[in-house]
Amino acid sequence: MTAAPVMQLPVISECAAEGCAYNHDHACHAAAITVGDLDSPVCDTFMGADIEGGEPSTTGRVGACKMADCRHNDGLECHAPAITVGLEHEQVNCLTYERT
Repeated sequence: MTAAPVMQLPVISECAAEGCAYNHDHACHAAAITVGDLDSPVCDTFMGADIEGGEPSTTGRVGACKMADCRHNDGLECHAPAITVGLEHEQVNCLTYERT
């Protein structure tokens, strides 16, 4: 039995979360982030730390999105071509989020 191919995960085209361990020069280097909680499109992977996280050669991608009411969300997977992450309402959010 052959497994179905995994969809291409959306790229994080820019991250403005200056204090995140995965952010280096406005680029996310986490292999995959999770977006959303019960109330907002927060970046659940955000980690404020003085250490550098992630792999420098990796371009961050969206692994899962819990914002079922986003127009880019299908089956809790993001289908936007790319997303931007940044500060909104005093928290680090997916700025590409659009409520349906």
